[in-house]
Amino acid sequence: MERRIGLLASLSLVLATALSACGSPKPEAEADPAEAQEDDWMTTPRIFSVSTQGDGGVLVRGAAAPRARVILSGTDGPAVAAGADAQGRFELHVGAAATGQVLTPEIQIGQTATPGPQRLLVVGQGRQAAALLTDGGPSLRLTPGPALDALDGDGRGLIASGRADPGQKIVVRAGGMSAQAVADSRGRWVAPVATASDRAGDIEVDGTVFHYPGPGAPAAHAERAGEGWRITRGLSGSAYQTTWLPD
Repeated sequence: MERRIGLLASLSLVLATALSACGSPKPEAEADPAEAQEDDWMTTPRIFSVSTQGDGGVLVRGAAAPRARVILSGTDGPAVAAGADAQGRFELHVGAAATGQVLTPEIQIGQTATPGPQRLLVVGQGRQAAALLTDGGPSLRLTPGPALDALDGDGRGLIASGRADPGQKIVVRAGGMSAQAVADSRGRWVAPVATASDRAGDIEVDGTVFHYPGPGAPAAHAERAGEGWRITRGLSGSAYQTTWLPD
């Protein structure tokens, strides 16, 4: 199964549909793999946490089908692979050379590889930033970040996302108007910024201003853009999605 935004009117519309169908995945390694196997993606890998390693790489933890072979594929082919244990838990060490590109979590059965619903991006050296990217939806940052975890745009609209105390109200201002969100039970919030088109501009989150650099050209690797990391990737047809992770 694939999720693509295609030629939809805006990323906000896709988000509204996605949020009505499912919740956000748990970002921490403490998540129960059995719970992750209760949904439509129970056979494909789900990533719960990314932690920095001393060699400049990261350790990726998650869950998949028990005893499955789990692969993280990059633009140049498989980057790393490991087997899940009897409970479906897996650990993958991603070396520094694989950071900066979008990695696709896959499960391999025989010669058939089935991708999961999200993509993994790890950027930076030393203090890395890691996020799960969803086609047509908000990114889920796995590492510590500022008040604004990520901005996602499709060339027309923007979606802001971040973390706060559960139940906390968040005010996002852009384009002369404001939007509000409430952090869920896991502390995650998402706010479609309907008044701001996908171009360079200031985004204010609870009083902190972030200077969004706008979309870039589609590329295989993330790049520094403003005070953060940006990657623009092609989806289906002529559609694309930009993700910006501020420092």
